[in-house]
Amino acid sequence: MKIGIDIGGSHIGIGLVDNNGSIVLKKETFIKDKTNIESRIERYITENVIEILQAYGVNQIGIAVPGTVTDKEIIKAVNLGIKNYEIGTIIQENLLKLGYTVDVKLKNDGKCAALAEQKYGALKGYDNSIFLCIGTGVGSAVIFNGKLLEPKNVPGFEFSHTIIHKNGALCNCGKRGCFEVYASLKRFKEKLVKEFNLNSIDGECVRNFIRQNPDNSTLKYMINNYIEDLSIGISNIINIFEPEAICLGGSFAEYEDILYQPLKKALLTGNLLFNKRCDIIIKLAELKNDAGIIGATLI
Repeated sequence: MKIGIDIGGSHIGIGLVDNNGSIVLKKETFIKDKTNIESRIERYITENVIEILQAYGVNQIGIAVPGTVTDKEIIKAVNLGIKNYEIGTIIQENLLKLGYTVDVKLKNDGKCAALAEQKYGALKGYDNSIFLCIGTGVGSAVIFNGKLLEPKNVPGFEFSHTIIHKNGALCNCGKRGCFEVYASLKRFKEKLVKEFNLNSIDGECVRNFIRQNPDNSTLKYMINNYIEDLSIGISNIINIFEPEAICLGGSFAEYEDILYQPLKKALLTGNLLFNKRCDIIIKLAELKNDAGIIGATLI
């Protein structure tokens, strides 16, 4: 068994994963305050990993991180406000001081989730596919000829920071008009909370509100705008890679009737694809938000 850790834009998930890709034990916390976030992350991971190490014989830990990473260091994670943080080395050394010899490796969270879906989930059996993790931000990965495509020096394939609106809204990366700004489910929910004075940004609260107000014209307009931006960004990816299948994960996977079905319709019946294709498969992630944890063990 191995330990997989998923550091998201708003949460940390830690799981003990068996050889079949099943999570045997899971711990999770939400990141609300990003003050001194590096020490908060380090402390939470170390404390909870020790509990698992005490009970199970584990010698490998994989960490999925939203941003640019090496196998030991977070170069930058813009949604967390972290730069040049050698979390892999730090945690590995902390555990060694406590008597645990464990190899700790990092990988971009979108790539981890894609590996998990390819081996155990929605992308199993496809040689050429795209994975998008839509939540706080947009993680992404390309599977080509059965293998994860990776540039030599950095993770790459950051579709989230391609521009879909010239001089558009400011992204956390410092650019304007990034796909992530318009595709982020968190930002979409924040807009609904502000517009309709909802009590919470919690996904269940937002989904219930949408389902209970199907005829609200303002709500329809906001959903249509979100789908339009999302479909433009995804159509660009399809036009470049022409994948067999696209898998949509992250929190987006919880919005099947609300967002997924309208998005499929926009992509398959609209005028966005250069090569009209009725055979392209657009699927929701099967592993949901556990894909990052499971994929981290495949590093």
